[in-house]
Amino acid sequence: MLLCTVVLLLVGAAYRGDGSETRTRWIGSWAASQQLVEPGNALAPEDLRNATLRQIVHLSLGGSGIRLRLSNRFGAKPLLVMAAHIARPVSPGSEKIVPDSDRALTFSGSPGVTIPPHAEYLSDPASFPVNAHSDVAITLHIGAAPEEQTGHPGSRATSYITRGDLVSVAELRGAKTVEHWYFIAGVDVAAPPEARAVVVLGDSITDGRGATTNGNDRWTDTLAQRLQTSPTTRNIAVLNQGIGGNHLLTDGLGQNALARSRMM
Repeated sequence: MLLCTVVLLLVGAAYRGDGSETRTRWIGSWAASQQLVEPGNALAPEDLRNATLRQIVHLSLGGSGIRLRLSNRFGAKPLLVMAAHIARPVSPGSEKIVPDSDRALTFSGSPGVTIPPHAEYLSDPASFPVNAHSDVAITLHIGAAPEEQTGHPGSRATSYITRGDLVSVAELRGAKTVEHWYFIAGVDVAAPPEARAVVVLGDSITDGRGATTNGNDRWTDTLAQRLQTSPTTRNIAVLNQGIGGNHLLTDGLGQNALARSRMM
């Protein structure tokens, strides 16, 4: 197993919903290494035309606000996101969201964004209080996506996809289910100034091999939970950047670890 930890210091001002600033910093709370999704794990092209994609992520650190990072790093054509919403799922891995928790995100003030090939975009900050170890449902209305899909196949989490614009619908009945993530690279939270993040770079053991689907019981999840038990470490986030089958110096599944570490 390859294991490397790096402490990142990220500084920024949190958005409080009224345009003012407070003494917080943006820090990663959840992340997934992006790779070119293999053909066996890719969605059919028609699944990503005028489609709603709901994906559930598990945060390691709480905060007063959220911003979302979307990725088209491996796409050869633009990724057209018509809308992006966040909400609280009713339970881990559920396609059902708490209706009054649904919140639309914006990108430079617009409800949607066109992400060029090989690019990643951050949403505008949104006031959306979250706790450590809580789940967030990310729902995207995809207008069109490149054939080369960017994502993280080893999600150990259920995602839901259906036709049409259903981003704010509470329950995606009859949706197709897959155990992969697509186009979502990270969630940042507006955390206290002393917040830090530990990035864990590794292969399948880090990525979550052997973990329970929707159980959020990877060893990195356990580490994040243990950090929360002490006042001296409860402001440390854990960002899992593992890729199953990843190599140190040569590309395997995903870019090699040395190249990935240089992008962090």
